[in-house]
Amino acid sequence: MAGRFFGKGQSRALEGLRAWYDAGRPAACIVHGPPGAGKSTVLERFFCSITAPGTLKLVVHAGRVFGAAFEEEALARLSAGPWPEGTGFSEHAFGVRTSLVNRIMNWDGDDGQPQLLLGLIAPDACVDWPENPRRSVLDDPGPAARVLVAVSGTRDVAERWAERLNFRTERVTYIPVDGFRIDEIDPALRDKLAWAAVDGPGPRAHVEAIATSLRERGAVRLETLMAILACAFAPLDISALALLLDAQVAEVTGWLDAHRDALDSVIIWHEEGHRIRFRHEALRAAWAAANQEHVALAERRFAEAAQALVRTWEGVDNAQSRALIYLRRYAGDHLVASGAPHADLLQLCDPRWAWPRSREDVAARRMELGRVRRTLTAPLDGADAMGIPSEALSSFVRLAMAQGALATLRHAWPPEADEPGKEAWNDTERALAVALFALAAHASPSLRAHIEARALDVVRRTGAAWRGDGWEDALALLTAARAASGGEAAMCARWAVSATWRAEKGPDIYLHAWLTAASFLPPSEAVALVQQAIERALVSAKPGRALAQLAAPEGQALALFRAAMSLEPRSRANALAPLLSKLPDDERARAVGVVFDAFFVDFDADAERLDDETCTTAVVPFLGLVELSKLFDDPTTGMGAALAVRFAQLGAPGRVLDVIRELCGGGTHGARALLRAAATEGGRSLVQAARKAVAALDPAWVAAKLVCEHPAEAIQVLGLDAAVEIAERAGGGGSEAARITALAALCRAAPEPSRPALAARAVAAYHDDRDTDGLESVVRCAPWMSLADAAKLFSVSLGNAAEQVTLVATLSRWGGVEQLAPLIARIGGEDALAAVADVLPEALRWISRAEAG
Repeated sequence: MAGRFFGKGQSRALEGLRAWYDAGRPAACIVHGPPGAGKSTVLERFFCSITAPGTLKLVVHAGRVFGAAFEEEALARLSAGPWPEGTGFSEHAFGVRTSLVNRIMNWDGDDGQPQLLLGLIAPDACVDWPENPRRSVLDDPGPAARVLVAVSGTRDVAERWAERLNFRTERVTYIPVDGFRIDEIDPALRDKLAWAAVDGPGPRAHVEAIATSLRERGAVRLETLMAILACAFAPLDISALALLLDAQVAEVTGWLDAHRDALDSVIIWHEEGHRIRFRHEALRAAWAAANQEHVALAERRFAEAAQALVRTWEGVDNAQSRALIYLRRYAGDHLVASGAPHADLLQLCDPRWAWPRSREDVAARRMELGRVRRTLTAPLDGADAMGIPSEALSSFVRLAMAQGALATLRHAWPPEADEPGKEAWNDTERALAVALFALAAHASPSLRAHIEARALDVVRRTGAAWRGDGWEDALALLTAARAASGGEAAMCARWAVSATWRAEKGPDIYLHAWLTAASFLPPSEAVALVQQAIERALVSAKPGRALAQLAAPEGQALALFRAAMSLEPRSRANALAPLLSKLPDDERARAVGVVFDAFFVDFDADAERLDDETCTTAVVPFLGLVELSKLFDDPTTGMGAALAVRFAQLGAPGRVLDVIRELCGGGTHGARALLRAAATEGGRSLVQAARKAVAALDPAWVAAKLVCEHPAEAIQVLGLDAAVEIAERAGGGGSEAARITALAALCRAAPEPSRPALAARAVAAYHDDRDTDGLESVVRCAPWMSLADAAKLFSVSLGNAAEQVTLVATLSRWGGVEQLAPLIARIGGEDALAAVADVLPEALRWISRAEAG
């Protein structure tokens, strides 16, 4: 509105805003009205009127004409603040979206925090504002935060935007900005604003009249210029316009000056920085709609210029030239808008283009790839019974790796640093090997051998130099040892043992890895390593539990048995409990007696405490009624459930009820014991009691957790339908995580014909949850998912689910290729596994680029 305030409608709206603000509620307000009615002017005047100290005011104009064509750009401006020092949730640590969500949600006015007033003008002018309400960052403002939004349209439109922004009905108010008439406009402004008046021509007729005038004047180049401006995602520097028009800056300036009288009501130029833009989004949109042929040609100009710049970027020295700044920022968006083939879009994932030249460029490249991702996701989201080309899957993985690499750079490039640190790439080779091994695990024998060979090549070249988390290195190296053979397997095993010494808490809690490594070593070396592990366990503060943690392979059980027998009674029992199922008959009989007798040893405060629950669970399968009764008569903590199950197995349901009454009580402990006991052959008479106990559990997630922990027993005792109902109720009770994990567990335990439907339920529950904690459980259902469900889960999770996204996380952590390998196998089988394995080594190109500096 050219900075002027006019009209009764605008005055009424301003008064309404002041009343809303003074009332202190509701938390959100949406201002709405026709395009050009003065909504932004009203908001700007309102923000200026808030002069009381102790208020933090942040307002952002969204849309192309203000250089924020995309949601991320608008949010980045909000995130940029200025926020007071010490408010936490910095963008560098959390990323733009998470930083904003947490800041706004936690803004409570405590500790001297000012009142927060956020303004978002014209999110409807953004190209890509999310339709999904769950993507909103403004939906839950804290007690000291207020949110003000302006959109074009009627009250119905405003209410739809409230839903889109996830505003609760009781927490939003609506203020209309009524239109104005031409005679209300100051004469000096009438030419520029008449198009927006209720009795004016409207934006379409206005721009058509100007286009006609230009044609009559023979200003053909200006029609092209205007089409370029209409396609642009931000105001354009005149040098960028000249580049796109294949003209000199002086020529373009001359054209604009010669026809200033015709263009002045539509565009603004000679602003700071010589940027040129439309005066209003409605005029830009109207020009694009009225001149579609010119606009299509302009889009082609942009796409060709973008493609040329991407191809030659490594050789561009004058990257900060004003002519190239716009194209560097929006090249990908113009390629997407032009419908460029995926091969062209994948060039944007290449380090030669995507490697940033500044911290600001990191953000631009991340936003660019985020928008390209939507295009490459389309083949996955549109999955059907016809299948998904493996090329589409591998292309998506390439893009996700590039996003992870840029996220790594963001974390490695703090605001005060001139360049990113290189240590952030340290674990990439290990993550690559782990991802390849995970793919191989789902492949046929021939393909498995091929993929494992690629992984082993990475380990062979880099494994000795790994210096990341010692335990993660050791796990990866043991996986390599399993895939290798002979001397190479032994080499990997030795590296694994060495890696445990670098673990954060030292090697002693990882001694079981030594026993695994021993199985790949020559006999004499293996015996020495096992003995060394045993000796370290024996000198620990709790030697019995330390030996128990070794979890020996069957071939080493006797060595542990002999070591355990030298310990005092309770330590001895702790060490022997995990060995009972692995020992030969004679040694097992001795070990069972030792563990049983340990329950009756006099208490010694200085001795190692008996692990009651573990020892009970291990020994009761080898006991008869007499021994069980003796344990029941002299019970210890944690033995109730195991005793109940064993009594049921031996056909003594009455004793089961005694155990539950005396040792378990009601609630979860009693319900768990009854459920497990009722699932045995001898416990069938307990089914009704078990059902009643489970039904009595409250809140709903407690019963769902029980179903998750014992899905087979739940299906057998409660029935599949009842178990599913219990799982689903947990979501309504406020625990989506319990719902997800219970449904996933039921899927894996149910009869084969029921598994596809249960997998679909688990996936649906996961998508209903804002968190990603249930991802691991759901992925285990991959073999029974529909193709569409598997593809969607893969597309939303890869490189997105980790708390901190990096290239390493995209390869081998939460939501990485390693975890999602079962989905890849489900989506495309052998071809998909091979295609993804082929592109994963491209991760090493980012390391090479980082090392090049």
